Amino acid sequence: MAPYTAAFDTRETIAIDLPGYGEEAACPGSSPYRLSNGAAILRRAIEGRSEPVDVVAHSFGAAVALRFALEDHARVRTLTVVEPTLFRLLRDLGPRAGDALRGIERIARGFTPSSPDQDRMFAIARFVDYWNGARTWAALPSQRQEMLALKSDQVRRDFEAIFSERLCLPAFRKLNVPTLIVTGTVSPAAALLIADGLARVAPRASSVAIAGAGHMLPVTHTPDLLRILQARLEVHASPTLKAA
Repeated sequence: MAPYTAAFDTRETIAIDLPGYGEEAACPGSSPYRLSNGAAILRRAIEGRSEPVDVVAHSFGAAVALRFALEDHARVRTLTVVEPTLFRLLRDLGPRAGDALRGIERIARGFTPSSPDQDRMFAIARFVDYWNGARTWAALPSQRQEMLALKSDQVRRDFEAIFSERLCLPAFRKLNVPTLIVTGTVSPAAALLIADGLARVAPRASSVAIAGAGHMLPVTHTPDLLRILQARLEVHASPTLKAA
């Protein structure tokens, strides 16, 4: 987050930890976890502000941001989402999305509460390789692998929230917020199909692709994304809200 915060040091920037990440506690395990839980964190962060904010979010955070923008569009000046993982929308894209939907559902099924530890490690390894490319997991230091494995239960809950979401693609016809959807050109099909669907349906949406980038483009192609954000946001004076 440091490069992004520094790039906008002339304006107020609020970085948001979603449930289970950073300093934000996970939602109680006994309670259903939904995108609206994350949206409540964003809402709390800007409570009391008189001006709308520019929201920038990536991956699961981008799915949360889309839910937030639909619920609280008056509080959002602009929305920039990087490959939102609203996999529920794949069900609305017909046969062309079938393989992508089955692929990500297979990834999600690995994170079941009954899985033994070795299966959990396999699940997180497959998850990492899905988003970052084959053999990414094997190249990570063992300490980093262990740290990622500790987040496996939160990943399971993120999938729970995504696949429990009732929003369908036509709902985004009501997303009356200037929206930019950013993708990489070599990202998994699931991410690209969702981005394309949203760009076609949301009335004020546009899209841009970063050549050679994948899903983790905020990390791997930071300068490219910064140029896009600076061109888009520097003309505004409102706070910028970033959901990781």
